[in-house]
Amino acid sequence: MTQTTTVSLADLITTIYDEYLALYGDKELASVAAAATINDILAERAQAQNQRARQSEAA
Repeated sequence: MTQTTTVSLADLITTIYDEYLALYGDKELASVAAAATINDILAERAQAQNQRARQSEAA
């Protein structure tokens, strides 16, 4: 069973940035790492949505 939690994009970005800042101790590096992570998450989500749309069109 999959559990989901709804969070705003702003909260997600802030949380990821804070985690990277704690990990690296450098604001610029944390910012770049957070941006890359958010881009990856959004790209994966878009790909999954496209795949679901194609599957429903084929049905």
